[in-house]
Amino acid sequence: MLNKIFLFLIVVALFLAGCKREAPQASDQSTDSNLVELNSIQMKQITTDTVKVQEERTDLVLSGKVTFDKDFLSPVYSLVSGNVLKVNASQGDYVKQGQTLAILKSADVSNYESQYAVAQNQLKTARRNLDIANELFKTKVYSEKDVMQAQNDYKAAVATLHTVETYLKTYKVIGTDTNAVYTISSPIDGYVVSKSVNEGMNVRTDNTNPLFTISYLKTVWVLANVYENDIPQISTGDSADITTVAYPDKKRKGVISKMGNVLDSSASTMQARIVLDNKDSTLKSGMFATVVVHLDKHKKALAVPKEALVFYDNQYYVMVSKGNSKFEKRAVTIEGTNQTYAYVSKGLQPNEVVVCKNSLYVYGQ
Repeated sequence: MLNKIFLFLIVVALFLAGCKREAPQASDQSTDSNLVELNSIQMKQITTDTVKVQEERTDLVLSGKVTFDKDFLSPVYSLVSGNVLKVNASQGDYVKQGQTLAILKSADVSNYESQYAVAQNQLKTARRNLDIANELFKTKVYSEKDVMQAQNDYKAAVATLHTVETYLKTYKVIGTDTNAVYTISSPIDGYVVSKSVNEGMNVRTDNTNPLFTISYLKTVWVLANVYENDIPQISTGDSADITTVAYPDKKRKGVISKMGNVLDSSASTMQARIVLDNKDSTLKSGMFATVVVHLDKHKKALAVPKEALVFYDNQYYVMVSKGNSKFEKRAVTIEGTNQTYAYVSKGLQPNEVVVCKNSLYVYGQ
């Protein structure tokens, strides 16, 4: 009986020892779990590409807004106070340079016209007095001093008239009887993008808001918001693609023409300016835009097509060919992307082959 028990214990010990020796096989199976083998039908559903070394050109996606080209933005103020008799332009109208925008009845203009009439009469009197002084000087009635005084009076009258004429030239009423009417005209060709005047309104010269704002909308600005940590990556001259919410399928190409110098402390952003052609007038001030800035980092990097990436559990993976229809799941570190490529800083070697088309399908096998 004791012999049987002893024999049983030996068998159990040998069994347990055998289990311990087989334990390393579990580790081998764990390593093999990163390998995927496809059959011939599955292989036809994928495409592959080679890991390349190339210049790193990444994209930075920014939000932005369309606004007026302020180099061609002209605010219109009234140079005189008065009451608005008529408004000839509305917001959105296209106006030509010199076109009448509004007409005012102005006491200021009436005052300058009165000064002009007085100055004209004073000049006529001074001219007549000078002629008389010259004649009387010939007959020894006037002295040379009297003639010089008449000449000085005449010169003063001429200067006074020129001063008043300068005022009236500004108001384009020189030499005419306008009945104290002042005309506000457009300084440039463009669109009326804002209007703050109506008939019957009293206008003062100290108004801080323009009565009209005229903009040349053949070009517009796109102001892109650059976060503080991205500022070192962007510089003047970087190319960019711009799309708007209104026209998502219409990509416009531009170049960053100027970087701002002031940071918006509330949003921690700085603005980058892009000037866009707008001959078709489809871009309107206030439109929201997506700005994709192309960054040339001037260094070599490993590049794989973006479709080769699989993102799972906060980690990027690629499927690397191991030959004979076998592929390895490989974790990689991505340092930047553009519209075509992802740049890998860790996890791949040059000339390795990765799955492009249907990489997620292969990863899930």
